[in-house]
Amino acid sequence: MGYSVTLRDIIEFPHFCERKRERIHPMAQISPSSSTSIVAIGPADSLWDAALAFVDVCPWRGARSLARKMREGYFTGWQRVILATVDGEPAGFCTLAAEDGLVDDDRTPFIGYVCVDERLRGRRLSERMIRVAEDLAHTAGFTRMYIRSGEEGLYEKFGYEPCGVGRDRHGEVETVFSREL
Repeated sequence: MGYSVTLRDIIEFPHFCERKRERIHPMAQISPSSSTSIVAIGPADSLWDAALAFVDVCPWRGARSLARKMREGYFTGWQRVILATVDGEPAGFCTLAAEDGLVDDDRTPFIGYVCVDERLRGRRLSERMIRVAEDLAHTAGFTRMYIRSGEEGLYEKFGYEPCGVGRDRHGEVETVFSREL
């Protein structure tokens, strides 16, 4: 049996949601005519706690790392979490940050933690979140954007090209993609 949980449920019943982390999906049913919004948020923004609650129950294992960074005050200055909402409910997220966990790498800034509710894929939410992150980076004075990924063909469709590799603290090597802003 699956569960359908709204953002209100996550906020009002966090202990239930935590126990059911692997069994629930944090979105209610989505209609094809849903309204979509993409916003960039920092710790002082009113949506921060709601975004953190959404990231907390996201079944993707990378979300736990992002939730920890959100709690620990990682996102300062121009760094942001980009949140996609559909009908006012969180539907996806990514980050704009100075680094993406690569060892001895001075490239900056990075888009990271790109994740979209699997039922909403194909609606270009990832692309829209990436474009918001790019606009923010450009406004902050950056002329190039980076994305680290093991996926081929995913970010190239958004204008990114392989520009090298990077090694994370666990020793895993991934391709680094870049795009001029």
